[in-house]
Amino acid sequence: MKEKVIIFDFGNILISLDFERSFRAFEDLLNVDWSDRMIPGVVQKAIYQYDRGRISDEEFAKTFHVYNPDASFADIYKAWNTLLGIIPSNRFEFLLSLKAKYKLALLSNINNLHLNEVHHYLRNEHSVHDFEERFFDQVFYSHIIGKRKPDLETYRYVEENLGISGENILFIDDMEENVLAARNCGWNACVHNPAHSIENKFSEYLIAAGFE
Repeated sequence: MKEKVIIFDFGNILISLDFERSFRAFEDLLNVDWSDRMIPGVVQKAIYQYDRGRISDEEFAKTFHVYNPDASFADIYKAWNTLLGIIPSNRFEFLLSLKAKYKLALLSNINNLHLNEVHHYLRNEHSVHDFEERFFDQVFYSHIIGKRKPDLETYRYVEENLGISGENILFIDDMEENVLAARNCGWNACVHNPAHSIENKFSEYLIAAGFE
């Protein structure tokens, strides 16, 4: 069954995310009111560039100096990383069980600061030092490949590098726009609600894709 590929998004699929905590951290640091919980346009543009590896950590952090020029890079990095939550310990066994049956890949809009923080968390909390190599056959991080979901070129790049056609791919993401883009490229794709664990919902996604 290894001709089938399961592609997971990372945030809100394998690791929890806390957007509310992140907004509060930046409100406190920058002395701003983002009560509408909408990311300002100038920050959105910077995130898009940062997630594609087009700007450095420092250049990204400078974006927030529009709101508070006295905020240190260290404090901005800390606030940025408050978005990241936890990976439950049973998730690792879940991934290994899938890897025995399918080719597993990870496709994530991510950046250098978040990935470094994830690796730090994995080492300290789970004694996992080889996350990508142990649990996946291929990994596609946006800031490394220079491409970001839901841009169609991202899915074409992944498909080409996997060497497999879209009908043999099941992609799981928490963002509808990312899933719709994948479907437009001929992939089987499902929107995952992070209120549920991926372990409890995964069989449904397999059935929907015709993989079972």
